Amino acid sequence: MKSTEPKRKVSDGSEPSEMTAQEVALSSSVVVGHIATAAYYKAATRSFAPGRELDDWLEAEAEFLK
Repeated sequence: MKSTEPKRKVSDGSEPSEMTAQEVALSSSVVVGHIATAAYYKAATRSFAPGRELDDWLEAEAEFLK
């Protein structure tokens, strides 16, 4: 079933192309990779002391999504 939402125009006035599921998955995995790397460095700065892994991830995610 097709969406009834109007297509948004790209800044140059052309129609945006739709992303394939593979492109979305690749895009998502790249984002997760960047967040994981940032979380790793946060953990490294605290000498990998246990118990703050989730905090490291959430902080890295929040910084990435700014």
